[in-house]
Amino acid sequence: MKINVLDVRHWTLSLCAVLCAACAPMPVGTPLDSTQAAAVPAVTVGESWTYRVRDGFTGLDRGTERYLVQQMSAGNITVARERSGIEEVQVYDNGWNWLKRPATNMQAFDYSPAYPAFDFPLAPGKRWNARVTATDPRDGRRFPVHLDGQVIGWERIKVPAGEFDALKIVRTVYVDYWEISVRGSSRIIEQEWYAPAVKQSVRRETTSRYWSWLGELDDAFVRVRGRDGGGPQWLQDDWLVYELVSHTAK
Repeated sequence: MKINVLDVRHWTLSLCAVLCAACAPMPVGTPLDSTQAAAVPAVTVGESWTYRVRDGFTGLDRGTERYLVQQMSAGNITVARERSGIEEVQVYDNGWNWLKRPATNMQAFDYSPAYPAFDFPLAPGKRWNARVTATDPRDGRRFPVHLDGQVIGWERIKVPAGEFDALKIVRTVYVDYWEISVRGSSRIIEQEWYAPAVKQSVRRETTSRYWSWLGELDDAFVRVRGRDGGGPQWLQDDWLVYELVSHTAK
């Protein structure tokens, strides 16, 4: 019997997803009884944040990422992200909403209006939703992005950089981006723990599924059938966990 390497990969990721769901850990932070709101941060040039990245399925190390504020101009924040010796430029508005940044498990896109990662002031129970347009700078293609955000509440959370009071934020995102014979639309889950004390998130988790016309996955998300003649399915993408290691925020 011929085994397709891609089939094995997707079977493994799917099985990991089921196992992780079955033995899900307790909530990351300790819930805090507070209704305090977090205001827009006053970010300055030279501030930086370094994160340790690991695989959410296996726990394996995926290196570190450093974000350095290079420029403040016209209300926008230009940031240099460095990972494994490779640097890229990202752009945000003054509320850390994305103007140019990679989508979860995809390449960098330009957003108009800004991708509303946050909706300051942030307070427990706050919700927001938006529809924005993303443009792929490689070919100019434009496509819609739908986002639903919610502030869950305050939690005390411990990361390598220390212990912080943070607002847990959850976003559900639908990206109608596709590449023929590669991937279709994506459903993304983004969780962040935003700590006003450091003007950024101290922990972030991102994962997604994308629609594929190759192969077929059974209802238990455990078994992948042959790709030849299989039906469409949702495929699991990476699940990455980012934790703050150090920062220079004032």
